[in-house]
Amino acid sequence: MDLKITKDLPDFSESNKDRKVVFVEFPNCISTTTGNSFKWMPTYPQMQQIQKALDEIEIESWGKRS
Repeated sequence: MDLKITKDLPDFSESNKDRKVVFVEFPNCISTTTGNSFKWMPTYPQMQQIQKALDEIEIESWGKRS
């Protein structure tokens, strides 16, 4: 699965039109409704959860410590 991480302005927020955010785009996942690829804007807590899971799997499966 392809993955594209970009920094862009959100098109859905009126209050933060001038602040960029991080998007994770899945170019291979096309919406049947819009025809666009799926874009996800992870929150800071979600990114922390992902980092925690990555750190844990490094230790569990690869024996590496940060």
